[in-house]
Amino acid sequence: MKDKPRSGRPDEIPTEVVTEITKELSESREGWTTKQVAQLITERSGIVYHINHVSRLKHKWGFRQKVPRKEHVNTASKEEKEEFKKKQQKYWTTSRKASP
Repeated sequence: MKDKPRSGRPDEIPTEVVTEITKELSESREGWTTKQVAQLITERSGIVYHINHVSRLKHKWGFRQKVPRKEHVNTASKEEKEEFKKKQQKYWTTSRKASP
C-alpha cells in the first residue's frame, strides 16, 4: 500500500536553496538556533517563516534539537543507593503513642 499524494500548499523554498541551507547547517561545527535558521532562510530565499514552521522544516530536513538533558535518578551507583537507603532509615520512627 502506498500513500496517496497529499493536497496542500507546496514548499515555497526552491530545492536548490534547501540543499544550500542544509549543507551549510551540516558542515558547521556550532549549533544553530531556530531563529538563526529562520534568518538564514530569509536571507537566501526571501521567504519569512514563523519560528514554529522553521522547527518543522529543520525536522523534515533531518536535523534534531540538541539540548542538555537532566541526569536520571537511576544513574547512581549501587553503593550510593545503599548509602542513601541507610541514611533514610534514621528518619523513620516506629514508636507511636498509644491512644487512650
